[in-house]
Amino acid sequence: MTVEATHLPPPQRGIIRQVEIWPLRIPLRGALQIAVGEKRPSLDVVIVRLVTEEGVYGLGETQAWRRQGSSETLVGLIDAMQTLLIPQMIGQSVFDLAAIAARFDEVLYGRLAAKAALLDALYDAQGHLLGVPVWQLLGGRARESIETGAVLTLRAQLEDTLDEALAFYQQGYRHFSIKAGLDIRRDIKAVSALRHALGDEARLLVDANAALAFDDARRLLHGIAPFAVDAAEQPLALHDRHGLAALAATSPVALILDESITTQADLLQWIPERAAHALHTKTAKNGGIWHSRPLWQLAHAAGWQVRAGNHPATSLATLAVAHLATAWPHTLIPSPFSQSVTHDLVADVVTEPVRVDNARLRLGTAPGWGVELDMAQIARWQRR
Repeated sequence: MTVEATHLPPPQRGIIRQVEIWPLRIPLRGALQIAVGEKRPSLDVVIVRLVTEEGVYGLGETQAWRRQGSSETLVGLIDAMQTLLIPQMIGQSVFDLAAIAARFDEVLYGRLAAKAALLDALYDAQGHLLGVPVWQLLGGRARESIETGAVLTLRAQLEDTLDEALAFYQQGYRHFSIKAGLDIRRDIKAVSALRHALGDEARLLVDANAALAFDDARRLLHGIAPFAVDAAEQPLALHDRHGLAALAATSPVALILDESITTQADLLQWIPERAAHALHTKTAKNGGIWHSRPLWQLAHAAGWQVRAGNHPATSLATLAVAHLATAWPHTLIPSPFSQSVTHDLVADVVTEPVRVDNARLRLGTAPGWGVELDMAQIARWQRR
């Protein structure tokens, strides 16, 4: 009797055994003020750690930003993850990312901020299992480093804004996002003073965070035009499609959309309006790498530029942006996506936080994101 060998399929790798989540509130060095909402003295984030049967970890992060375009709270994020999303992951392989993302959408419409951290954690775990950085999973290194920018928040005294800008300039920063929207006259004066103080080498962008009425937005755009401002970001409310299109038609300054664009469907509706020349993505708002990358590809196909950004975040979400940007072969508009880690937060959640040298962030070749959680900091800032 002849016995033939039975060829069994290899066991599946990366089966998710457990997913841990921690809601954190980390203080900022100074209260954050933008044109909408109250002053923010701290950052609310949810940190995710999945564990595979091999004992491999995958890390992710999302934020409870509570603003236009991202109205989540810590309680809401935790509930959505625990009751609906995490059950779709247990027993699945981290390499089944597409299927898990589809299941997320089946059990919960929208809520991309809740999905972002979990989906990003899958990339980190894949990288650890394969021994490669996430940027390698996304197609390889397309740039040696990423130029970052600085954000100048609303301050009571113009002198404080100028001092902050000059300090950033001395550290090598040349791209500046100027928060605006509370006082148009003051905003125009600030842009004029910054151009004079920083010189022609500085690139200026004004961001009103969807706070302005149409007439005020028009006044602002025409008032800042003489000072060689590259663009104005989201001057009107996210839903004001006709207003933004009309504004763009006569604006001497190019527009960027942020809060108005969450999904690919949003972008498809905005492209024919010619209301902007670029979009600004955020890992939480746009659903992590899995959902953000198609947005970038669609924008590029339409002739739009991409601004790779973030809400204020720890090193984990900062690294998600950095890995996606490292693998992107086309032009990127610099953004202050790393500033929370390098300047604003009193602490981070990883043992070796992101470093920026002369306004440039360069990723190495360590597997996954290339970092490990600092459990002492997780315990220190956890919300009970």
